[in-house]
Amino acid sequence: AQEAHEAIRPTDITRNPDKIKDSLSADQFKLYRMIWQRTIAGQMIAATIDQVRADISDSKRTAVFKATGSSIRDPGFLRAYQEGIEGTEVNDTQESYLPQLKVDQPCPLIAVKTKQHFTEPPARYSEASLIKALEEHGIGRPSTWTNIISTIINRQYAELDNKRFKPTDVGRVVNKFLTTYFEHYVDYEFTAQLEDALDAVSRGESEYKPLLEKFWVPFSKRLINIDETVQRKDVTEEKTDETCPECSNHKLVIKLGRNGRFYGCSGYPDCKYTRAFAETEADKEEAKAAQTVVEGRKCPKCEADLVIKEGRYGKFIGCSKYPECKFIESLNKPEDTGVTCPSCTKGSLLKRRARRGNFFYSCSKYPKCKYIVSHQPLNEPCTSCNYPITMLKVTKTKGEQIVCPECQHTRNKEA
Repeated sequence: AQEAHEAIRPTDITRNPDKIKDSLSADQFKLYRMIWQRTIAGQMIAATIDQVRADISDSKRTAVFKATGSSIRDPGFLRAYQEGIEGTEVNDTQESYLPQLKVDQPCPLIAVKTKQHFTEPPARYSEASLIKALEEHGIGRPSTWTNIISTIINRQYAELDNKRFKPTDVGRVVNKFLTTYFEHYVDYEFTAQLEDALDAVSRGESEYKPLLEKFWVPFSKRLINIDETVQRKDVTEEKTDETCPECSNHKLVIKLGRNGRFYGCSGYPDCKYTRAFAETEADKEEAKAAQTVVEGRKCPKCEADLVIKEGRYGKFIGCSKYPECKFIESLNKPEDTGVTCPSCTKGSLLKRRARRGNFFYSCSKYPKCKYIVSHQPLNEPCTSCNYPITMLKVTKTKGEQIVCPECQHTRNKEA
């Protein structure tokens, strides 16, 4: 059995979730109810489920049709907790009944229907199925599985799409690098064996120094060799047979940028040609024709139409006369809050989006003025220190509050 931390459980099992519901927030109640129900279920007997299968065939058994059914004889721990069932919901999909049948009972043929099925790839991992796979391969332990999943998401190796892990371009590159140059160390058996060896050390059955030496000596040599021989482009770039349409001297390669993969000239930086990934010449002409014209505005340099384009760093506004005119500007202009910057008193605070997706507010005179606040600024002076602005801070636990960015004086927002 894999070692883990002590189970999370109620300090007093008599504290029924429904009795203390009024003292908890909605999220706290759901969490406590799950912990309480699983604790109770862990002390109950297993469920007893009867399963039956019926085989129906012709007399020569040239075709056999199978049907299965199940019924719960004793629900056991299922009375207290069922995985994926919220609160007092009833899971009526656990049982599937078959009609009353007898051995050798004649079954009249009503109709024959054929349905074609195509082989499909395995379903992508969900958090639950990934943890199950980690457990089956002996990788990690209950106390580390959550951290493994957090690392996958935080480092953007994968993203959740309909609760399923979908690999990102970064994840594919990292996977390619590890499976190409560290294939032994990412092997399931190696990881599981190392876990067992570390457990043996923790039990006092073996010494840690020989184990570390056995691992580190060949691993460090491999690190040095890869560092000296492998370049970044060996992993992040893919060669193509297409000639660069701009310089005609080099082939195009598929590169990895901050917004994913794109085509670029292998002669960079001498040639800076790029285009969106998987875009053929026909697609390029179609995309050019489908570019959205920015209404009510003209290029400030040449008076041509401005259009919305898409490049390696996302969408932007550019001149329709490119490459003759190379005017560009950001598509998402920062929203002006109308609040005067309290630092320079010349600019106003603009709402901007950070790389992580959260918003912040900074002076329009940046970089001359670097004033910044993390919450929505208000044209209301602080009632404590008379600072010219305050902020609207919103949290789940305390709701809307007025906070001074200077003295941190806080008060609830009046309804």
